Amino acid sequence: MNARQKPDQFSATPDLSRGRTAAWRLEDTGGEVRIGIGLPGGETAEVTGRRENGQLVLTPAPSVQGLEALARAVEALTASAREDRSLVLASGGGANSALCDLLVRQGIALPAEDGRLRISARQFWQVPDFWLPQDGAGTAYPERHILTEGRRHPRRRPKPSGTVYRRHIPWLGGELSFRTVDPEADLATFSRWMNDPRVDEIWEDAGSFHAHRAMLEEKSGDPHILPLFAEFDGTPFGYFEVYWAKENRIGPHYDAQDYDRGWHVAIGEDAYRGREWITAWLPSLMHFIFLDDPRTARIVGEPRWTHVQQIRNLDRAGFAKVKHFDFPHKRALLVMLLRERFFSDRLFAPEAPTA
Repeated sequence: MNARQKPDQFSATPDLSRGRTAAWRLEDTGGEVRIGIGLPGGETAEVTGRRENGQLVLTPAPSVQGLEALARAVEALTASAREDRSLVLASGGGANSALCDLLVRQGIALPAEDGRLRISARQFWQVPDFWLPQDGAGTAYPERHILTEGRRHPRRRPKPSGTVYRRHIPWLGGELSFRTVDPEADLATFSRWMNDPRVDEIWEDAGSFHAHRAMLEEKSGDPHILPLFAEFDGTPFGYFEVYWAKENRIGPHYDAQDYDRGWHVAIGEDAYRGREWITAWLPSLMHFIFLDDPRTARIVGEPRWTHVQQIRNLDRAGFAKVKHFDFPHKRALLVMLLRERFFSDRLFAPEAPTA
């Protein structure tokens, strides 16, 4: 499959059913749009659209398949660009009324003044079922505060095992996923990455198998850290850590809130570096973090203050620069991304390339 996929080609993308895949084909003739959906089991569905007064009016099939097809159609129309497309659902009388009611209850659609339903991309992308394959993911774990080393914070949910996020990347023509790390099965890959000079320059964790096994076991056993491998079409290419900021070393350096989260990243494979890949994994990781707990309103980071390229990437991804501060091992820049900005500005999609 080509790295850049034309809109009229089939692409693998997650189905509405958790952990399954479908395929969609987008045909845009200018005045009309037709999106064919290949559903699991060999069934198909279709969403058509026509342009009216600057709006794209979509017509799904009047069935449960219509919801699955419509979800994939909205993803297809909003995943590749930050353009604020006005998507409207055609009048939902008769057999479509149940579908319209469901869309409103899920927050995907809002009533418009003309009686039709306006589909909200910023709300659609906050529905965890479309991207989080595990049952119960994306719900708020019951709150109970505890103390860890003198820091008061909510008890964190038990950590998952296996794949926690899936998303089709249209401009790369494949599926990006995050899965939890297996300290034994993933040790050789992790150790090779940590000993890569480009990774070690940032992480400073080069060492032996023994040291790296202990490192992974410690991270996997820590309730506030979720170690992940990033994969593209099943091939691992990077190591990510998602952490709760209040219990982390960053917590004392700003007014950390209960559900703030942060992250670290190491891209271990040279073939997966570069702008097209950053625009895939960086917003997808932020998307996963915001979906994982609906109470997370802020994501923080602490890049080394001299790491110009990383800070530039974070600028493009919507992070604000807050302040410089000092760790024992480095001077860092505190950066922060707001949930409101991420979804309102549609930062789940790449920005338009500049000339």
